[in-house]
Amino acid sequence: MTTITEEVRDVPVARLFLFVRRTDDLASACRQVEEFLAFCRSRQSDSFANERFLGAWMDEHTVTSLPQGWVRPLSATQTLLLTMREIFALWGIWSVASIEAVCLETNEGMALSHNLLLDALIALTQGDTGTVGAYSPVFARGTPIEQVHAEINQLNHLYPLRIAGPIFCDPDTGSLSLQGEWLHH
Repeated sequence: MTTITEEVRDVPVARLFLFVRRTDDLASACRQVEEFLAFCRSRQSDSFANERFLGAWMDEHTVTSLPQGWVRPLSATQTLLLTMREIFALWGIWSVASIEAVCLETNEGMALSHNLLLDALIALTQGDTGTVGAYSPVFARGTPIEQVHAEINQLNHLYPLRIAGPIFCDPDTGSLSLQGEWLHH
């Protein structure tokens, strides 16, 4: 039974995230996920329809063994719970997941950032010595190229040898394009 004085939980913001087997699969995965999202948008009731992409993680192991949820320390007193709310996959090649982040101690939803998710992914794969993993951040189409370069440079500084080229997403249509494709449009 709930009471009026019970603390109201902040609703976590879900973000879409793409897991891909190999960097070579990224372009075709983006096209296939784009088609899937177009279908979701046509139904409008699908939870994938209105969520935004944060990034893509390329790693052969993680794409086939996504945890439903995992915890990650935020600080000495706070713990982050990442939950895969929904997953749609072309098994073994790519998976698109709706991910939520909640602080366990406060039960408050948290906004996911590149750094927060990258820290969690790197920690998740640390036990697998064969996994290196590469990350492609997603930016909204129209983001100034200077801002994209600045964020990529910051990520490269914090996570050397882990950052691949950016992916651009059209927030209206959901179309995904890689850096090379975007620069030629």
